[in-house]
Amino acid sequence: MDIIASGSNKIVKYVRSLSVAGKKGREAHAAFVVEGEKFVGEIRHPWEIEFVLTSKSYADINGPSGGYVCHIAADHIFNSLSDAVHAQGILAVVRQRTFGLEEVVTGANPLVLLLEEINDPGNLGSMLRIAHGLGCSGIVLLGNCADVYSPKVIRSSAGSIFHIPFAKASFKQIKNSLTAKGIRVFASTAKADKALYNADFTGPLAFLIGNEARGISADALAAADEHVKIPVYSESLNASVACGILAYEVLRQRTIIG
Repeated sequence: MDIIASGSNKIVKYVRSLSVAGKKGREAHAAFVVEGEKFVGEIRHPWEIEFVLTSKSYADINGPSGGYVCHIAADHIFNSLSDAVHAQGILAVVRQRTFGLEEVVTGANPLVLLLEEINDPGNLGSMLRIAHGLGCSGIVLLGNCADVYSPKVIRSSAGSIFHIPFAKASFKQIKNSLTAKGIRVFASTAKADKALYNADFTGPLAFLIGNEARGISADALAAADEHVKIPVYSESLNASVACGILAYEVLRQRTIIG
C-alpha cells in the first residue's frame, strides 16, 4: 500500500477540511472525523465509515484496519491532522446522520434532554455521555448549540455520540410534539421553588437546560410545564453537571419507586 507523504494529497486535504476547517467543511461534506482507537472502535451500523486513516507507525504495529477502506500516512502527515494532544495514529471519516424527533422520543417512559444554546463543545459532549450512561431516550438541540460533530464534542462524548439519538428543532416544535405524547417538560432553573427531589420524575418527561451564561430563554421558561431547581450553596452549576444530577435523579426515582 502506498504511504501518503504529501500534505497536498487529496485524502489529507479532505480530512483537514473536516477538522481544521471546522463546521463549514463538515456541513459541506456531511461527514466528520473520529480520532483514537477506542472511539473508532465504538462506531457501529447504521453509522457509516467512509475510510480509516492510520499513521505508518500505527500500521507497522497493528496492520491495516480490517473491514474498511484504509489509507496510511507518514507519521508527520498524520500528526498534522490530529486534534489530540498525543496522536494515537488512527482516525476514521464518518458520514453524518439525521435523526427525526420520533427517534429521540421513544420508549414507553421516555426521558429527553432539551439543550438550549449549549455553546461549549465540552459540555455538549459530556451531555451526550450522560444521556447514554443514564438511559435517556435522546437529545434535542435547541437554537444555536455547538456543532455536535466537532472534534471536541466527539472526544468529550467518549463514543456515546454513536449510542444516543439527537435531533435539532425549535422549542415550539418539540414542545408541541412532547405535549401530544403526554410528556411533561421540566425547566431546570435556580429560581424555581421546588427542589428536584420533591418532583415526580417517574413518568414520561423532558428536561430543559439552558445556555451556560444566559440560562433558559424567557419564552421556553414560560412554556415549560414545571420548574425545578438543584439546591446548591453556590449560585449555579456547570450545565453538564446539572444535566447529570437531574438525569440521575430520574434514574433513582424510577429504580426505587418504579
